[in-house]
Amino acid sequence: MNHIHAKNVLPLISVGIPTFNRPESLRRVLLEINQQTYKNLEIIVSDNASTGSETENIVRKVMQNDSRVRYIKQPKNIGPVHNFQFVLMQATGEYFMWAADDDWHDQKFVEVLYQNLMTDTSAVVSFCNFDSRDEHGNPILVYPNFYNTLKGMCYCSNFIRQVQFFLLREGSAKPHPIYGLIRRQNLLGFSWTTFVEKYGWYASDVLFVFYLMTQGRLVLTEQKLFGCTVGNYKSYDALNNNWNLSKYYKFMREQFRYINGYFKISKGLTKATIIVLSPIKLFEITFLLHVRYCYKKIKKSLI
Repeated sequence: MNHIHAKNVLPLISVGIPTFNRPESLRRVLLEINQQTYKNLEIIVSDNASTGSETENIVRKVMQNDSRVRYIKQPKNIGPVHNFQFVLMQATGEYFMWAADDDWHDQKFVEVLYQNLMTDTSAVVSFCNFDSRDEHGNPILVYPNFYNTLKGMCYCSNFIRQVQFFLLREGSAKPHPIYGLIRRQNLLGFSWTTFVEKYGWYASDVLFVFYLMTQGRLVLTEQKLFGCTVGNYKSYDALNNNWNLSKYYKFMREQFRYINGYFKISKGLTKATIIVLSPIKLFEITFLLHVRYCYKKIKKSLI
């Protein structure tokens, strides 16, 4: 594949990077985006009132050699939801992608995703195969095959695609296409604030991808061009060593709201089918809860 350099003929792609107190990993992400083979980018960094000046200094230094970078420091912490919304509202490109301040991107990430999106007018988001990594970039091999999960989002049939997505195993690759390349026309009028108010914060990234699935399919490349950092603050975990009845009740309440989110977003036959299949999904979540709880109890006893 030829590298893409013709900045004056290709559409503008906006890259929104919400960040907070991760200066070193942000430096790496900025350099990865800076070195993309697709050059016509605007790079929007929204600093969510990070403490100290290190984050700003790092971005300013990158800006000296890259005029595509815009830096905004929020006067106070507005929370991750508003920060995600802020970079989206600042975007002016025909296409948009969020980039987490700790994930990993191959140099051809944007180029390949863009070219794949151009080949499929029925697709609203383009993504790739990926792996999970620790904060140093070392692959973590205990996770299942993400590519097989992602293929379930590629069906042309709206009904099959949405039902298949609903049934995909929790804890797999369901939320990750949020970091893919999206046609910005499919995000016009979208508000993260309103979305979270309606469906809750828990697993809102999964429900967002399902929202995209109601508009069109995922176009996917088997090339592994992305790495997701796990084991940090970004990764929510409902369980901990102080698990008790109150937290169990809160967790299950979140699951009911999460499943209800599918029902609210879907329409027609899909909505009816999700109602019928909801007990299966609730059983799966409860089973995973039990497995993870037992794993943590065993792990704690071995320490």
